[in-house]
Amino acid sequence: MRPLSVLPILLLAIAFLIVPSAIAVKRNDFKTCSQSGFCRRLRSLSSRKADSPSWTSPYIALPPSNPDTSAHFIYPVRNRLAPEGIKFELDVRVHKDGGVRVRMDEVDGLRKRYDEAASWAILNEPEIHALTDVEVESTQNTETIRFGAAGADKDLALTVTRSPLHVALTRGKEVLVELNGQQLLHMEHYRKKDQPETVEGEEAEEKVVVQPIGGDDGEASERWAWPGEQPFEDPDTNGLWEETFSGKRDTKPKGPEALSLDITFPSHAHVFGIPEHAAPLSLPPTDGTLPPREMYAGEAYTDPYRLWNLDVFEYEPSSSMALYGAVPLLHAHSARSTVSVLFLSASETWIDVTHPTPSSTATHWIAESGILDLFILPGPTPLDTFKQYADLTGTAPLPQLFAIGHHQCRWNYLSSRDVLDVVDNFDKADVPVDVIWLDIEYAEEHKYFIWDKKNFPDPKAMLDSVAATGRQMVAIIDPHIKRTDDLHVYKEAKEHDILVKNADGQSEYEGWCWTGSSSWVDFFNPKSWDWWIGMFDFKKWTDSSKNLWIWNDMNEPSVFNGPEITMPKDNIFHGGWEHRDIHNINGMLFQNVTSQALIARQDPPRRPFVLSRSYYAGSQRFGAIWTGDNLGTWDHLKSAAPMVLSNNIAGIVFSGADVGGFFGNPGPEFLVRWYQAGAFHPFFRAHAHIDTKRREPYLLDQPYQGLVRDAIRLRYGLLPAWYTAFHESSRTGLPVASPQYVVFPKDEAGFDVDDQYFVGGSGLLVKPVVEEGAKETTVYLADDEPYYDYFTHALHLGSLHKKHITVPTPLEAIPLFHRGGSILPQRTRIRRAAPLMNRDPLTLVVALSKDRTAEGEVYLDDGETFEHERGAYIWRRFAFAPRSAGGWTLSSEDADPERKGGKWEDGKEIRVERVVVLGLETEPRAVKVGGRDVEWSWTPGAAAKGRKEGRASELVLKDPKVFVAEDWQIEIA
Repeated sequence: MRPLSVLPILLLAIAFLIVPSAIAVKRNDFKTCSQSGFCRRLRSLSSRKADSPSWTSPYIALPPSNPDTSAHFIYPVRNRLAPEGIKFELDVRVHKDGGVRVRMDEVDGLRKRYDEAASWAILNEPEIHALTDVEVESTQNTETIRFGAAGADKDLALTVTRSPLHVALTRGKEVLVELNGQQLLHMEHYRKKDQPETVEGEEAEEKVVVQPIGGDDGEASERWAWPGEQPFEDPDTNGLWEETFSGKRDTKPKGPEALSLDITFPSHAHVFGIPEHAAPLSLPPTDGTLPPREMYAGEAYTDPYRLWNLDVFEYEPSSSMALYGAVPLLHAHSARSTVSVLFLSASETWIDVTHPTPSSTATHWIAESGILDLFILPGPTPLDTFKQYADLTGTAPLPQLFAIGHHQCRWNYLSSRDVLDVVDNFDKADVPVDVIWLDIEYAEEHKYFIWDKKNFPDPKAMLDSVAATGRQMVAIIDPHIKRTDDLHVYKEAKEHDILVKNADGQSEYEGWCWTGSSSWVDFFNPKSWDWWIGMFDFKKWTDSSKNLWIWNDMNEPSVFNGPEITMPKDNIFHGGWEHRDIHNINGMLFQNVTSQALIARQDPPRRPFVLSRSYYAGSQRFGAIWTGDNLGTWDHLKSAAPMVLSNNIAGIVFSGADVGGFFGNPGPEFLVRWYQAGAFHPFFRAHAHIDTKRREPYLLDQPYQGLVRDAIRLRYGLLPAWYTAFHESSRTGLPVASPQYVVFPKDEAGFDVDDQYFVGGSGLLVKPVVEEGAKETTVYLADDEPYYDYFTHALHLGSLHKKHITVPTPLEAIPLFHRGGSILPQRTRIRRAAPLMNRDPLTLVVALSKDRTAEGEVYLDDGETFEHERGAYIWRRFAFAPRSAGGWTLSSEDADPERKGGKWEDGKEIRVERVVVLGLETEPRAVKVGGRDVEWSWTPGAAAKGRKEGRASELVLKDPKVFVAEDWQIEIA
């Protein structure tokens, strides 16, 4: 550990408690559902319902009103077990894009429920259908609204049944989603401490009075008694008004306010999403049954999936435990359709997953506070739901080119000399790297923004030296601020009155983190935004530079002496909201404002790079995330792909895991396999704990050093494909790393596959090797197209092997395949950093389909500024197809001919220096472009349209003298 002179003795003692030598999560630091009062209460609804055949939801709705001329319907709602005067309101909106929003809130309650999560997560409020564009059918107990996306057929129907309250969305005869179909809806109303929770049993006859169905408020009434054999409410009232966990007290001044809702997918057997969990992509059930495919042998989950951003040290590789991020987005999928729900709660949320039948999924959502605010995204395909979600919450902006290169981090590089030696050693070993990172030890006493001048005497000179090699640096800025008036950050924050408060709402909250005694800025307070942006101004942070970027760690927030290593839930934030209400959004705001600061510090601005550990729905708009403090074990390597894929389908596309594992001293075979896997994560960073041995690639012995170098250089050769995938995601919200079910949504055998995936729309399929000593692996090929080994060009046909092929995996091998029908852009001149390659020529690899066609795209720009938003880019579409007169044509055309604005002038000289065509059945007679001959070579081999495997035929065109930015046709006769 670090020397005592660096850290106060008390903090060091705390750190030792938090950083155990044993490699295992301290489960006792974190709650299970049974230890969380509201989760225990509302989860038990399900078991009591199972024991009550006559169970009926007490929630009913009255006929709706329509406040305007749009498809917007407001239903008064009553809980027939609640004391008299308790009222709710259901707000239903039908959107022009085909989506539906369902909100429920308490009306005229003792307090206001938190209702601002959408204001932070939603970028674009959807437009509501005009009432004239939908059809409404009413009966005595239902309203059915028939609609479609704007301009489409009215193929969707939303039916609201009023008694008991039930909402269903259907497409044709298929029921997509049901709300309260399992009758577990419950919103705990605000009350005084001595007020009863509900009125049940014999007392209901006298005390519960509600209006009848069809009646108007204040007119006739009826009496209703609870029919269930079991009580609706949990008789155990422990934790309603106060709760203690691990000796830490939650005062719960507002009392019970939790929310329960069951969301059922009657025709969808697979659900994906709700990151972050170290779990298989297709989420296993939480009722103790084993998943259909055991990604982790013998694993069965008995606790719900938890969303409560936490600093979970050395997390388990398979668990429903909460981790660092919380995106309450769930995709339900079948071969027939996809539908998604976004449950906008920022409070602690638990989700049970069960399968009532083999073809259906039931989920039970339990949130501690806030209103019900649910978006239903109707699909019908995975790509449609990604687009619908992106329209709501935004897309990940196109990063700088350096950011998708190789990052090297360690806790910690100890001095300027250490940093420069690392850079020099990477160059000596001919290993590309774009970014060198600095963890907390660069800052004097962990006072962020203040360099430790003993070890970093001239930070600007160090930054300039790194920049001179074409590289960048990243420094950590955590949210905890050392409580000392000689630190300008703390002094100014205190003067602006923007620090988080204790439960009294007046005094500053004090907790412990790396700085020792710490305070936290309340970024929900608008006064904090401009102030924080100003902290990064070069005139203020004079020891910074334009090639220094930022890492926001510990922003859950992590508090070493807090409950579950975070803040007390009764802390007060701007607007009087408790920490329990807004916790999961907190980290996103920190990353958001930091990102704005990096844009504002320079004119003209450059695209920001900010890495965050904590995240929420919408965090994709502000930068990258990583999967936190993993271990250097094979199980954690195995869990990395499902975690990255889960993030990608939840919009968090710029994500990756710490290469090599943060903890431990893994052996050379493991490191090789980790770099081979990490080279195919959208965010590619190696990182290690301060107690681990140095393991930079250049320190490895041969052949391991060479194998790691090969994996990193492979990443750099494929940067055009990666950058194009990020561009497509920035436009449409599509994943950068795409699971099998996304690419082949009708192939049921692929829905559970999460150990292989595609790179955007490039046609590249990768299956990382994650087993120690593996000599071979099985790859799943979902369709009958040919797949070409990326390295050997061996042609594989899954249709000849029942869709599974076995390939050898010696340590140097990466199972990487190029799907027939795609054209892959790449570069063969590998340089030490990505920006230095940005104007190098391209190679196009044409992998022919069984129909002897292929298509692909490439997107290029300056990789740095925002000029691409003004039209300064190259975006080309390539197509290879047979000609009617015989032979073939490879063509290039503008993929965006309607663009407005300028062009990327620096890119107009980028040429195509080589074309490789795989899978032609015959040798051509001639190759021409613009009437002139092109030099070419031919190697016979297996053809794409044939039924034989083996090394594919190769036609190589040498320097056809065409430019990427221009239209052209290469004719092959």
